[in-house]
Amino acid sequence: MVKRILLTSTILILSAGLLGCWFHFVGGLSAQGRQQALCRKVDVILLDSLESAIVDRTEVEDYVSRQAVGRQTHLINLDSIERHLLARGEIMSAQVYAADDRTVAVRLTQRKPVIRFENGKDRWYADPEGYLFPVTRSVDVPVVTGKIPLQLGGSYRGPAPEEKQAWIDGMVELARYIDSKPVLRREIGQIDLAQNGDLVLYTRSAGPAIIFGDSGDYVTKFRKLEAYWRNIVPGNEDRKPYKTINLKYTNQIICKQL
Repeated sequence: MVKRILLTSTILILSAGLLGCWFHFVGGLSAQGRQQALCRKVDVILLDSLESAIVDRTEVEDYVSRQAVGRQTHLINLDSIERHLLARGEIMSAQVYAADDRTVAVRLTQRKPVIRFENGKDRWYADPEGYLFPVTRSVDVPVVTGKIPLQLGGSYRGPAPEEKQAWIDGMVELARYIDSKPVLRREIGQIDLAQNGDLVLYTRSAGPAIIFGDSGDYVTKFRKLEAYWRNIVPGNEDRKPYKTINLKYTNQIICKQL
């Protein structure tokens, strides 16, 4: 009886040992297989695609595919890909990771341009926080031209220089107000910075130039512009059209004809 118990125990112990060796062997094969697996797919998702369209998803997918597809997944430098994407400027945040043995996932959040600055060949967007980044795709936002006080180079990305930040913030605030009003968003297409520092607004409907002064007190100035459209334009249909309307002075609308 004792011998039978010992024999049974020995068989159980050997069986458990063999089973453990089998699992270890299979696990090793599985880990080896994971290490040797090649990336076959790149999955790019723009997390805020309904809010912004500044990033070209296909372009990102092509770049990441060149870095990842056909390579062993565990050897792909995911951090390097992430840093490259963040350096583009129009991308606010990026997560790059191996979703499984054969797929690299890319999750991006875009910056939202609210205004565009053009200084010769140098062109930048600014987002709601005043962060500047190069223009890569055309987006329908107010365009600022003329004597822009920025000498940064076309590849610049980052906050504006400290001494220009207040001016940038004022322009961003002005652009966001324009975007919040359907009539203004439809009509105001360009803002020119004159030699004397005045902002001059131009409408898409080729109306008179709108002398705005600086970006301050913009709510009052736009109310005067609305009053001009509502009360003055209808009474001027049979007269010589206006060349400029000046909104910069308190409680005045000064209209000059051609």
